[in-house]
Amino acid sequence: MPCKILLDLRAFFLEVLATIREISTKAAKELVASARDFCLERALAPVAADLEALNGNLAAYLHSESESSRQVIDHVVASGGKRIRPALYFFVCRMLGYRGEHLLPIGAVTEFVHAASLLHDDVVDNSSMRRNKPTPKSIWGDEAAVLTGDLVYARASEMMAETGSLEIVKLFARAIRMMSEGELLQLENVFNPSVSTKTYLQILNCKTAVLISAACRSAGVLGGATEEQRDALSRFGELTGVAFQLIDDALDYLSSSERFGKPTLADLKEGKVTMPVILLREVCTGAEQSRISAMLDLAIIRDGDMDWIAGLVEKHGTALQTIELATSYTLEAVQCLAVFPESPERGDLESLAMKLVRRFN
Repeated sequence: MPCKILLDLRAFFLEVLATIREISTKAAKELVASARDFCLERALAPVAADLEALNGNLAAYLHSESESSRQVIDHVVASGGKRIRPALYFFVCRMLGYRGEHLLPIGAVTEFVHAASLLHDDVVDNSSMRRNKPTPKSIWGDEAAVLTGDLVYARASEMMAETGSLEIVKLFARAIRMMSEGELLQLENVFNPSVSTKTYLQILNCKTAVLISAACRSAGVLGGATEEQRDALSRFGELTGVAFQLIDDALDYLSSSERFGKPTLADLKEGKVTMPVILLREVCTGAEQSRISAMLDLAIIRDGDMDWIAGLVEKHGTALQTIELATSYTLEAVQCLAVFPESPERGDLESLAMKLVRRFN
């Protein structure tokens, strides 16, 4: 029999899906703009002490002899961010009762792998802003950003090895490799009007989900979980990661630059065909789809073109359909945790996954 919290979550998600189908995109934008009920700090409260300890140690873990790299590192650490990846890792450790010596270092590894990928991504994407702040590449240049990213990856690798667990090393090594594969796959499909749903979900899995999966499973390794439970944590992290990125896709069309932390419609301008645009194929007229293809074939998306496509997304509700898809991934993720005994800590992890679908930035 499903446990009570799974039944409660299923009821909640069914209510969310019904709401999504009923409201207009305009109403959704107003909801996003005025939302006050979701507070990330409250959602992360059970691991707030661990996150505070992590934040206090990040710079020390990344000591460098180079002045330029220290400046970049200080900028990245000060920029903060949601710390969702290490938070999920801490939630799993908490569920398993792990408080050992590697708790903070592997939390840092999770954040460092993510931070290093962003340093490189900003160079590849020529991004000047992230989290409403200038990117390191826009301040110190491409060379400093790339080399500091390499340094962060290298330090993360040292810290993985210090656990003495070959499985943890292999988990994060695979994540780094797959993240690079995902970036290359995305580059191959820039301005591609025919990118398939399968290929796009593969990109999301490589770029986002694989690291969250590795973080959750590494907590299982440290916490002494069984092989079945480790597999469940891997799948939980993968599904949660895909859902997280799908919400980002939707917010690119529903949120504001101030709330989202980066320019909205940025993906489209960079030629990244995300789920709200992919879903347009199912509802657009032939003439509308031909126009979208022609725009992307030119490899230049003008402001007027972006506004027109955004109008189609609003007209057909494909950003809302993307939220619905993310919700279904989250429900499946929560069901993966049924292999663990019921506990308040497991409930907190399930609740966090649920709340991440409701975030607005």
